[in-house]
Amino acid sequence: MSPTCIKRGRSREDIISNLPTDVIYCILGKMPIRDAIRTSVLSKKWRFCHLYIPELVFDEEFCKELKSIARKKSCVYQFDEYREYMYQFDKIVTKSLMLHLDRIERFKVCIPDFKSGWRVLDVNKWILYLFSKNIKKLTLKHKSGHIEHLRLPPYFFSCLDLTYLKLQNFVLSPPPEFKGFPNLEQLILIEVDLPNICFESILFGCPVLERLDLHWCSGIHHFNISGSNLKTLRVKDDDEFESICLVDAPNLTEVSVSLRGEFLKGNPISDLIMFMERLSKVRILHLNGKFLQ
Repeated sequence: MSPTCIKRGRSREDIISNLPTDVIYCILGKMPIRDAIRTSVLSKKWRFCHLYIPELVFDEEFCKELKSIARKKSCVYQFDEYREYMYQFDKIVTKSLMLHLDRIERFKVCIPDFKSGWRVLDVNKWILYLFSKNIKKLTLKHKSGHIEHLRLPPYFFSCLDLTYLKLQNFVLSPPPEFKGFPNLEQLILIEVDLPNICFESILFGCPVLERLDLHWCSGIHHFNISGSNLKTLRVKDDDEFESICLVDAPNLTEVSVSLRGEFLKGNPISDLIMFMERLSKVRILHLNGKFLQ
């Protein structure tokens, strides 16, 4: 064979396709989900690769692109844009989960704010499937401008392998037998309906929790924070609440408290002094709100 032929043969070599499958799955997992699915048309080898990616992310960019496609279709075929948008969203997310053939390390979905009166997407089905996959990192964001907050099903609290959990606009009400998330390291709750007693039981059942974010959550009147491993605490709240207390958090290094309420009930100065006394290791401290006046 001539050197010219050898050179041409090398130039046609598919370097990416010859990578180890785990590397290919990892690369696809970092791509936008629609682009990862499109790789299935490249060749037979790539046909099912997107069914093995360890991360499924349906974020704001995915929603924006899908909404744009639905708008264009509605102009051409004269049907309801929102109906097409919701149908395609539900179809893609559900099929991506149901057809997935391997573990799912991370799942993120931003549920759009569909019009009032439309059926709620079958989030429970997604959670049930994620539970069977031993999900570790979970983000569920629900833009509920018209629809009430979604209530998480009881089997959600059986996802004991979770290390990262972020929820927005959900109702979090664990069953009586719930013992906590033993592996949870980061918990971020935004506009979550959470009764005070449930909040304390969740914290008590997260022994390795290092980061806790509470933003505009309803139902919590007493912020009694405990956790020997807790390092970062961020609290934002609009409403008045009665107290904030660090029961057992000796390793806190970053604290941010931002309150818009006019005052703390009880003795705000005394509560604030007691709160500050427990911040012996804090390196970053941010306090903001009218309660300081």
